Amino acid sequence: MARVCLSVCFALSASLRFASQAVGNSRWGRRPIWFILTRKMYSTFTHLKRPCLARILALVLLFSNPINGLQLRAADPASPPTRNYWGDTNRFLDQQAVVLLGAAQELLEQSPPALPEPAQRRTALLLLDAVLHDADAPKRAPVQEFFQRRMAQAVLEIEQTRVERGAIIWKLYDHAFVVRTRTVTLAFDLTRAHSAGVAEFAMPDALAARFASPCDALFISHLHGDHADDWVAQQFISQGKPVVVPAELWSDMPFHGKLRHLSANSNQTHALPVQEGRQTLDVVVFPGHQGTAIVNHVFWVRTPEGLSFCHLGDQSNTEDFVWIDCLADHGPLDILFPNCWTPDPLRVIRGAKPALVIPGHENELGHSIDHREPYWLTYERFAGAAAPCVVMTWGEAFRYRIDPKTDESR
Repeated sequence: MARVCLSVCFALSASLRFASQAVGNSRWGRRPIWFILTRKMYSTFTHLKRPCLARILALVLLFSNPINGLQLRAADPASPPTRNYWGDTNRFLDQQAVVLLGAAQELLEQSPPALPEPAQRRTALLLLDAVLHDADAPKRAPVQEFFQRRMAQAVLEIEQTRVERGAIIWKLYDHAFVVRTRTVTLAFDLTRAHSAGVAEFAMPDALAARFASPCDALFISHLHGDHADDWVAQQFISQGKPVVVPAELWSDMPFHGKLRHLSANSNQTHALPVQEGRQTLDVVVFPGHQGTAIVNHVFWVRTPEGLSFCHLGDQSNTEDFVWIDCLADHGPLDILFPNCWTPDPLRVIRGAKPALVIPGHENELGHSIDHREPYWLTYERFAGAAAPCVVMTWGEAFRYRIDPKTDESR
């Protein structure tokens, strides 16, 4: 009887696999649906007792009957898959997004952020550029699903991951990062992604709220909506966690008095208590600017174990090179997070002398196509940098390792 069960399972597995491939390899989690269904059936069959042949045959008929079964239409020659999209550009672009995002996802899973970077990883990011440089990208259901699925995976990892040495960095939307060390977890420019201009694309509030709980502090560089989200800030405030912002940000909001305003002075180091005073961060706020008029705080944060991180926000004023050129004077910098379009990024890196660079701000979907900075342009801008660079996309994590021979305490 077991042999009969196994044979039936293999036969159904082959049929379901063919059908799932025909409709685009639908996935449940990370495993194809044919695999999950076959495993479930095999488990069921091996626990049935004789006589069960009738039950097995009934299941075979169920899956072979297009009326009563799963109705995988691709297996029905009367309903072949769509081969032409003439006259329906929108549906064509939706399906193209499904195909390209699926290919990108598979490559990203095979090649997570690493040094040196695998060649196929860059291919994955270029596929994302192709999809996201459609003017209607944030309106497309496949793009929305891709983004929200990756955010859900990222917050789950943040909730469950412990760090014993070095740091783990998660890149979220636009220029948002979460950094975890052994002692603290920091968030920079965290938003729900409403700046994309489409409510269905943005993270649901319930999902976004989960990012605040594991973080100890939030740093916001400037007032633009792709960096500052008052709803997110209030999640941190409600949990008694510091939110550090420029003084003019949300000055008309009732919670303004609960924000932390650290003076922007290159020569001043602020002590910022976190975790109800159990840990303290050393913070330098550099007086940066986006253009000439917009205040943009550049945060240099040193953790209790001595790791340092510098987030540039939307720094883009060449007159500020007077202090940018001297960033390294403030001590060793582990990771620099520059906006990918900052003027002369190679000069910024020479001034900061970081051990690692992780650019951000690619593919802000609320920007026009010409300013929706692609990954391929990041590679060109940062080529020849005086520090290794790791280019990341939504929801990815990178483990920053410290050489124990040089520093055992971090």
